[in-house]
Amino acid sequence: MSLRSLRALALAACFGSTAACAGHARPALPTARAEALGLSPTALARIAPALQAFVDSGKVAGIYAVIARHGRIGYERTFGWMDLERHEPMRRDAVFRIYSMTKPVVAVGLLRLVEDGKVALDDPVSKYIPAFRNVKVFAGGSAAAPLLRDPDSPITVRQLLTHTSGLAYGLTAGPVDTIFRGARLYDPSRTLEQFADSLARLPLLFSPGTRWSYGSGIDVAGRVIEVASGQPLDRFLDQQVFRPLGMKNTAFRRRPDMRGRIATLYSRGTDGRLQASRGGGLQAMYEPQARFLWGSGGLLSTPDDYLRFAQMLLNRGSFGGRRILRPETVALMTRNQLPPALTPISGVPIPEMSATLAGYGYGLAVAVLVDSTLATPPGPVGLFRWSGYVGTYFWVDPTNDLVAMVWTQFSPGASYPLEATFQKLVYAALVP
Repeated sequence: MSLRSLRALALAACFGSTAACAGHARPALPTARAEALGLSPTALARIAPALQAFVDSGKVAGIYAVIARHGRIGYERTFGWMDLERHEPMRRDAVFRIYSMTKPVVAVGLLRLVEDGKVALDDPVSKYIPAFRNVKVFAGGSAAAPLLRDPDSPITVRQLLTHTSGLAYGLTAGPVDTIFRGARLYDPSRTLEQFADSLARLPLLFSPGTRWSYGSGIDVAGRVIEVASGQPLDRFLDQQVFRPLGMKNTAFRRRPDMRGRIATLYSRGTDGRLQASRGGGLQAMYEPQARFLWGSGGLLSTPDDYLRFAQMLLNRGSFGGRRILRPETVALMTRNQLPPALTPISGVPIPEMSATLAGYGYGLAVAVLVDSTLATPPGPVGLFRWSGYVGTYFWVDPTNDLVAMVWTQFSPGASYPLEATFQKLVYAALVP
C-alpha cells in the first residue's frame, strides 16, 4: 500500500470522532458536544484541514490537538503519523519529549515545598546549594578572559522560576553563553548536584533581578527540591505530582511500558525531507542509564497526562478530587512576577520565542499575557502558557475556562507556526 493510501486510511479512521485515533484508554477528561461547551462546530471544522496541511506538506510527521472547556473535551483529533517508517498513526497515548513544558511541572513541585514551609521563594539559593555563595557576575572582557564582580544581591529561589537569576543557557554568541556551552553541563552522566555546583562556578549574565533572560534556573530549582525534600527529583515529582494526578505515563526516563509508543522525533534532512533523529545529544537524557534529572526539559509525557496537569492549574490546584496546590499558590504561579521595568518581556534570545512572547510577562515558569493588544496569536489578559523546543504547546485561559494543546515532534518546533495557527482557530470557534 502506498504512503498516500495509508494516510488516507488513517484519516478516514480518525474522522468524525472526538477521540479518534487517540488510543484506547479513557481520556483525561469527559467529552461533550461542542455546542454544549460554547464551541462552534462550523468553526471547529476549519481546524482539521489547517493542521492536516502541516502533515501533507511534509513540515511535520504527526500532530495531536485538543480543546477542553468547562472541564470537558470538546475537540480532540490526531493527524498523520507517530512514526513514518513504521506507518504508525498518531494517537493520544503516544509518548512525547515535552522539553521545556517540564518547567511548569518542576515549579509545581517546588511550590508544594513552599506550601509545606520547607522552602521560601525569597530565600537565597545558597541556603540550599552552598556553591552559590560565591557566584560572580560578568563585567566585561571575553569568554577566554572574563572580568568578574560580585552580584548586587544573591540569587533567590523565586528568580530561578522567573528567569531573572542571571544564569545562562548557552543560547547566544555572547561571552557568558560561550563559557556556558564550553562547560558542557548538560551531560547525561552528571548528577543534578554536580550540575548545580559546576554552574555556580560560571559567571552570571547580569546581577540577579535586573533583567529577564531565558536560562537554566529551573534546573537549579530541581536541585533545590532535592535538598529541601531529601529525595531525588524524579521520585519527589512522582509522589507529589504524577501519582496524585494520575499521570501514569510521565517520567524522566524511557520505560519498558513506553515501548512502541514514543513518537519519533524528526528534523529537516539535507534533502529537505523529514529525517528521524536516532539519539545522541540531549536525546541521551531520556535513556534509562542517564543520571542527570533535567528539570528544564527532561520529561517524557502523553497528551492525556499533561491535560490532567493543565486542567489542575485551571481548577486552581485540584483535579479528580486531589488537591495539588492551594488556590492562592496557583494564583501566584500564574500571575506576572516581573517588575514594570521588565514587563512585557523583551530581549528574548531566541527570535521565534520573541515573537510568541509579545505582550507577555512571566509568572513562575509560565508566560502570562499582560497586554492583549500586542499578542499574536490572540487571547485575553491572564492567559498563561508555555511550550517545548520540539513542538509541544499548551495554554490555559481562565477567562474562557479553557485548556488547549497542540503537539508534534519536530526540531526545532518553532520552525512552523503550528501553535499560532491552532490558537487563532480555537478563538475563532468560541461562541460569543
